[in-house]
Amino acid sequence: MQKIKLLELVRDSEGGMKRHVEQLLWGLDKAKFDIFLALSDDNPDTWNLEKLNVKVHSIKLGDRRSPIAVARSLFDIVRLLKKEGIEIIHAHGLAAAIIGTTAALAAGTPFIVTTVHNFPKENFINRAAGHLLRRNHKIITVSHRMAREISRMWAIPTEKIEVIYNGIDPHLIAKYTGSNGECRQKPVAILNISRLIPDKGVDVFLKACAILVERLSNDGIEVVFYIAGNGPLERELKNLVSNLRLEGRVNFLGFCRDIYRIMQNSDMLVLSSRSEGLSLSLLEAMAMGKPVIATDVGGNPEIIRHGVTGMLVPPDNPRALAEAMEYVIKNPGDAEKMARTACRTVMERYTHEHMIEAVQNLLISLVNQSG
Repeated sequence: MQKIKLLELVRDSEGGMKRHVEQLLWGLDKAKFDIFLALSDDNPDTWNLEKLNVKVHSIKLGDRRSPIAVARSLFDIVRLLKKEGIEIIHAHGLAAAIIGTTAALAAGTPFIVTTVHNFPKENFINRAAGHLLRRNHKIITVSHRMAREISRMWAIPTEKIEVIYNGIDPHLIAKYTGSNGECRQKPVAILNISRLIPDKGVDVFLKACAILVERLSNDGIEVVFYIAGNGPLERELKNLVSNLRLEGRVNFLGFCRDIYRIMQNSDMLVLSSRSEGLSLSLLEAMAMGKPVIATDVGGNPEIIRHGVTGMLVPPDNPRALAEAMEYVIKNPGDAEKMARTACRTVMERYTHEHMIEAVQNLLISLVNQSG
């Protein structure tokens, strides 16, 4: 069988999307695929490119507010598709999907696939993305709820949509898995991993932290909070920390290369998202045996059974989030039981081997069906 020429297209990304693409590129069968990676040249140093064994093309995916920048991106990708004779273009995220689908149609690329990692908002750009996604041969979503939502929003036939969950690397996770200990140790370390953007609800997390500190003030329990991630709201969130009188308790870590070590040294992971596809950080923390708390949005309830594998709270509800954190701290036996159950569940159902196999089979089936 001749190798399938595959182009993976991804915008600048530092979070779960980047780790997902790295897993995919590492795991796809190089005997079956000749893989090209086109990524934004804004931040290539955050990628483990030397380990991926793929051909890398640095392409600035254009400031969407600048028609000239978008046109240049389109030209570069069309040229790459034609020069290399790409058979499948696989875009990650809506920004890449808009440019990638347009370029593929212009270049006559046989197959177009997009993975949608996050829930789309109702705006002009996403409506344009929806129109273009209808021209894709397959659309991958990371949760069933997302599949239903994009089918409804963009009138995409359900048979075009494939749900493939994110997956964790169990061998990598095993290096960082150890005993949780008890949350009564001082201080309790609570971790939030998020891009500092409105959808991630870090402001809600900080307000919940303030409530938690007050609720624990008479119990002699010390807590410290860590936020791993960067983004445009950093200054605003640091001002909120000051307003909430949380200085000295909240630590902004920025972009973290060694995120697994940080998870290992934390007592729980808390995600306060207003919108979420399927959090890879959530799966990774569960695989490490850490208690997890997340908002009941997106794909979170598909992987967390409330009170069984973690705790779910309503979005935009700092008090409910604080109460959940307090419960985990004050009920270490229940927290440990949920963490053990969550670890077993993730290891059985949500590994990167499952994800890679599903994506690989989908891509090969497209080419085979055409023959």
